Amino acid sequence: MSARSSQSHTSTPSNILEQVRQCAASVTRYPLDILTEHAQLEDELGIDSVKLAEIAAVIAREFQLPPDRLPRNGKARTLGAIAGAVTEALGTEPGPALHVTPVPAVIEPKAAVQAQDLLPRVRAVFARVTRYPEDLLTPHADLEDELGIDSVKQAEVMAVLMKELGLSDAPKPSQRLRTMAAIADAARALLPAAPPITEARPRAPVHVAPAPVPSHTELPFEGKVALVTGSGKGIGRVIATRLARAGATVVVNSFHSREDGEKTARDIVDAGGKAVHLWGSVAQEDHLERMFAAIREQLGGLDLLVCNASNGLIGPFDRIAPRDWDKAFRTCITGTYECAMRARPLMATRGGGSIVTMSTSMSQRYMHDLGCQGVVKAGVESLTRYLAAELAPEGIRTNCVSAGPVHGELLGMFPDAPERVARWESATPGGRLCTADDVADVTELLLGPKTQRVNGAIWVVDAGLSGTVDGLLPAARAS
Repeated sequence: MSARSSQSHTSTPSNILEQVRQCAASVTRYPLDILTEHAQLEDELGIDSVKLAEIAAVIAREFQLPPDRLPRNGKARTLGAIAGAVTEALGTEPGPALHVTPVPAVIEPKAAVQAQDLLPRVRAVFARVTRYPEDLLTPHADLEDELGIDSVKQAEVMAVLMKELGLSDAPKPSQRLRTMAAIADAARALLPAAPPITEARPRAPVHVAPAPVPSHTELPFEGKVALVTGSGKGIGRVIATRLARAGATVVVNSFHSREDGEKTARDIVDAGGKAVHLWGSVAQEDHLERMFAAIREQLGGLDLLVCNASNGLIGPFDRIAPRDWDKAFRTCITGTYECAMRARPLMATRGGGSIVTMSTSMSQRYMHDLGCQGVVKAGVESLTRYLAAELAPEGIRTNCVSAGPVHGELLGMFPDAPERVARWESATPGGRLCTADDVADVTELLLGPKTQRVNGAIWVVDAGLSGTVDGLLPAARAS
């Protein structure tokens, strides 16, 4: 043991694990006590592939290792596995003593020089939109497989990039632009003959005035405490913002999107509302214990609960594995049940409360690639009816908003999303899909005093799409 510890270029496995944990904590801002050796990074800690790529970059710098020596894309399921890979790499590639060192300048490959005027712009936009460190964003890293940047986020980056470059046309959808070098080349080909693009000067920040807060007489939720699970982004964020605008103190909850959740809470406060952020997964019992203990101790109780957190693989049945079913069930069914039962005593002591669960209108119909969510959400609707009956004696109402396709991030997860959205809109009476605000309208109504006699109801919000057949089946079948 003493012989090994005397070597200046290695560390004991326990030291390596501790450094790996510290790196993970610096990226995620999680407390060290939950970053244990065998905790499942995705299922238990909510660290998705995007955040894992950031952690890998920090660890690679810490140990002065090439990033490709660390496991990626689901192979690194625990911090212990990552620490093991680091130990193995250090054993075969001894290096200097382990400490944080300045990141060396990235040397661009010769192939990237063709777009050297655009690459810095492309990387800067990616860094700004994804909040990745720029040293991680190398020109030839595969955006999805290596960096975990999915098609939705790529589309967001492209929109910003096209706007900054003054381009009205984006690269054709058929182009598979898998790297930043490829994007730079494609963007350069669209530019008119002109002098090289100079570095953009920082723009003055644009201040958007917050939406006006209703007058005192229009605050139906003043003095109420509301928890909205999964409210870091999407529909949950809109609902949380609306409840805060209506006077509620909102508990914003997020798991995979922790930074988005914190931003949602900040935005509410900046707009004059009241909000706090609680990180945690509704599928993890210990997380729920901490969340509801914090609500009880810090806010004194709970009046409103929106069970918006969801999970469910998008794709046909032959792509859905038992692990996918388990994650969907634990989040949508068990998570909704556990939140409701923990909210029960907090609401009862305040004279009652209101719960809204979230489903999909395709739980009673067939929509191609929505099998996992459709089946599990049918269970949510059944659970809603049972909760309504069980909790009614304590003055707690439970209803469900069953939403159809809603414009937003989720639609981009469907294969051939633009074609499907067009087909769904053409099949919808009126020709328009719903928005997150449409869903929030009904959610706010069901939570409020105007629906006191509504209990155990499933309210469909899909602009009539579920009443049609065209648009729900694959294009080949619908023709």
